[in-house]
Amino acid sequence: MALVPEIQLNEDYEKERGKPMPSCNHGIVQTNLIVVLSAACRDRFSVVSELSLATEPPSTPDVSVCNLRQPDWLHDELRVSEAPLNVIEIVSPSQSINEFIPRIESYFRFGVQSAWLVQPPLKQVVVFTPNMEAQVYSEGEVVDPALDVGIALDKIFT
Repeated sequence: MALVPEIQLNEDYEKERGKPMPSCNHGIVQTNLIVVLSAACRDRFSVVSELSLATEPPSTPDVSVCNLRQPDWLHDELRVSEAPLNVIEIVSPSQSINEFIPRIESYFRFGVQSAWLVQPPLKQVVVFTPNMEAQVYSEGEVVDPALDVGIALDKIFT
C-alpha cells in the first residue's frame, strides 16, 4: 500500500473544507468547546463538529450549535441547508484574522445568529453578532447573546 504524502493530505483537506488542516492546539480547543458547550446547552441545542453548511460559498465551521434535533440515522445530510444558531471558527497558525471576516459575513447572510472567532495563541474569543459588532473576551466568561449561555474562558483553554 502506497502512503499519500503529507502535502497531498493537507491539500485534499484544504480543498474539501476550504481551510487549512488543524493543529494540535486547534484540536484541543475544538474538543474543549464541544464538551463545555454540550454541557451548557444540554436539552436546548445540539453541538456539532465540522458541520458542512450550504452557505455561499459552502463552508464548514469548526463547531456549530443548532436547534435541538434528533439524528436521522438512515438519512444523513452531507450539507445542511438550515442555518445553525451559532458557528465557531478556531484560528489555525497559518491563518490570518482577515480571512475570517468574509466567512463570518456569509454565515450571517445564511441566517446564523452569532459567530465566535477563537484565537488560541491569545487565549481570546471574539463574539460577533449579525450587525458585525464584536465583543472580545480575554478573561472571565464568554457570553453568547443568541444562545443565552456563558462559558468560562479557562475551560476553553485548558
